[in-house]
Amino acid sequence: MEYVLIVKEGFKEEVTGHMEELEKLTNEDLIKRYNRQVEIGIVGVYAQAVFLASLRYVFLERFGKSPVSIDRIIVKLNDKVMLKEGVLYYLNEEEVL
Repeated sequence: MEYVLIVKEGFKEEVTGHMEELEKLTNEDLIKRYNRQVEIGIVGVYAQAVFLASLRYVFLERFGKSPVSIDRIIVKLNDKVMLKEGVLYYLNEEEVL
């Protein structure tokens, strides 16, 4: 699941707004929000890509890694994740890198 993210005016402000809300969530709720996006899949909407970028930054801040990847302009979702003893794993038990 991938999306080509072309940054528009106001991107930084939108990401910051989402991040402020996501940072208030518990680890479990943050993971639920990500896993819900995996269930939905990338639908090709700019607003979703902005939200996914926000999720990535919050995961990186909190866990030092993220299941949302951004390679230049490609936003990509991976599989669902779980938290096990403070470490992020995909449901197949592979550690998120």
